Amino acid sequence: MQVLRPVLLRRAQRVILEGRTARLARSGLVYSWRAQHDHHGPHKEYFQTPGQMPVPDSTPYTHGQTYIPKIQNVTPPSRVGGGGSLLTSFSRSVFWAALFASLGVTAGTALITWEYLQPPFEPGSPAEQELYEEILDAMELHPLVDSLRQANWIEENYYATHGGIENKGLHLVAEKLEGTQGVTMKTFKHPTQEFTIMVCFLGFGLEGWPDTIHGGMIVTLIEEGIQRQIHNFYKKYGSRDHQMISIDFKRRMRPGEIYAIIIPPAQLEPDPGPNMMHLQLAPMVVRIEAPPRITPELLTIELPSIDELHALANVEVRLVQFKNEEDTAEREGGGSVRKD
Repeated sequence: MQVLRPVLLRRAQRVILEGRTARLARSGLVYSWRAQHDHHGPHKEYFQTPGQMPVPDSTPYTHGQTYIPKIQNVTPPSRVGGGGSLLTSFSRSVFWAALFASLGVTAGTALITWEYLQPPFEPGSPAEQELYEEILDAMELHPLVDSLRQANWIEENYYATHGGIENKGLHLVAEKLEGTQGVTMKTFKHPTQEFTIMVCFLGFGLEGWPDTIHGGMIVTLIEEGIQRQIHNFYKKYGSRDHQMISIDFKRRMRPGEIYAIIIPPAQLEPDPGPNMMHLQLAPMVVRIEAPPRITPELLTIELPSIDELHALANVEVRLVQFKNEEDTAEREGGGSVRKD
């Protein structure tokens, strides 16, 4: 401790001297060259807040006079012409978004309306003939038709003699639904299993609502497929005497597209009546590009996706086998037929 006493004494004398000099400088008796820096604090504050940096003093230097700095308060810049408040910016964004959305909806609605207001091609005109040939080419080149042919499905030419633009239309459409306005179809049956597939192009005159096929036309297509199924595999059980059908429409169907009606094998149940057979079928309307994978052991159909299913029907048909044509005419006409 005796060794450190001179050091502590010199440090205490220095502190006392600096305090005395500071008091004299504040009283104006002694000038301190550190006053201007001590007054404003550390020099680094200038760089942290450049807007509050004092303006350089141009007052002439006078020896022995206490330095009194001039501090300039810089006012923050006004927001005149700049961005507004957050609410204003949000309102402006909503306004422009609503404006352009309204313009888009209006333009789209006008375009769709204009398209549907255009009259169809005149039946038999060169323009319709050209469009009909394009439809036939699309049917021939469709992947589903090509896949069915490569898989050795048997193609029926039942509609070949009933089609054509110069005729009244196909078998189930006529008059104004001919040609490009009606249905163009091809029918295939499986070579070993009791499956029937109808590939149909739905024309532009089948709409019940803009861009939506009429539900009655879908029912007609399903009934036509049932008739083809009975004709191909169950004709030996007789003629159709009674039918009940219920359809679950899954997704809408659009004109100008190619769809397939698949009729799987029917469940046969003998009817209590004489010479009667009860059939239960579950036809479906799908949009696929390859034939379904058929598993005969489980009688199931595998589809690529459930989104491809557009309609599913449950049909009950009663077939009656009559003895001769006289009984058939009597049953259909509700009376007797007299033969002279």
